[in-house]
Amino acid sequence: MKTMRFYLLGGLLLMFLSPVAGLAEYTIGVDDVLEVVFWQKKELNQIVTVNAEGKITLSVTGEITAAGLTPSQLGRKIVEHVSRFDRSISQAVVTVKGYFSRTVFVEGEVVKPGRFAREVVPDLWTIIKERGGVTEFGDLRNVKVIRGGQVDQGKVITLDVLEAVTSKNIAALPRIYPHDIVRISRLPSGLSGGGIPVEAGKRRNEFYITGAVAQPGRYTLEPGMDLLEAIVVAGGHSASANLKKVKITSKLDHYATVYSIDLDRQIKRGDIPRYIVQAEDAIVVPQRKSGLFGASLGVLRDVAAFGGTITSIVLLIDRLAE
Repeated sequence: MKTMRFYLLGGLLLMFLSPVAGLAEYTIGVDDVLEVVFWQKKELNQIVTVNAEGKITLSVTGEITAAGLTPSQLGRKIVEHVSRFDRSISQAVVTVKGYFSRTVFVEGEVVKPGRFAREVVPDLWTIIKERGGVTEFGDLRNVKVIRGGQVDQGKVITLDVLEAVTSKNIAALPRIYPHDIVRISRLPSGLSGGGIPVEAGKRRNEFYITGAVAQPGRYTLEPGMDLLEAIVVAGGHSASANLKKVKITSKLDHYATVYSIDLDRQIKRGDIPRYIVQAEDAIVVPQRKSGLFGASLGVLRDVAAFGGTITSIVLLIDRLAE
């Protein structure tokens, strides 16, 4: 009975610890970085890279084909070669340190552009998030996937990732394969954005404006109204308005995008696209900073007023004393 329990326990341990239990073991490919460890002789341990021919070079055996094998298969193959020179070596453990045969290249307006390599290539949204997300100029509505591997090589796919995310339909995005290129496009000139979670829901046909305008408040949105027209509806901007850094928070279902627009440049030169106001946009027209000199004048003005009050009190006391 004890023997039976021992075998059952051993079988369960093998089931959970075996690398092939439920999942296929990783297949080594070109550019992968491998660590080879010899338990009997640690001085032979080595880190190697699979070359373009799919081979690795060990100091004791020379070249061995590694591509197409699993780490355990390669370990057994290495032992076969090494044992010809040293029969005391009976085990070699191969570990993948860099899954570079499954590299995806991420470029453009992403926080951490460059090589992305994992044992299993995840979905497009996960890749973008793991590279730090998009920059303030990244346009998730215009993401390009350029096929660079064996699947549809050279094909370019343009994707609206923001729509897939906001509609919670990530599964609709195409699969990413090793050696594909993910390119995050830049927003149109003069715009910058950043994703902020917001509550989803039906948007009201109105916009909000505050800051350095004559009449801040809530207004009805007319079809095709642009940013300059919205400011005019609010009574126009004040003389102290900083039109170079007008901020707009624009909702899009589960996300909002924050835009920074140089309206001054648009008015003077007209060389950037107009921003068309969307339902429930929140527009902030900032004040120009007065700087140290302006602040000093304000302090002097307050001191002068305070000093004038003291002088008036002294004169009143003198008059009463008389």
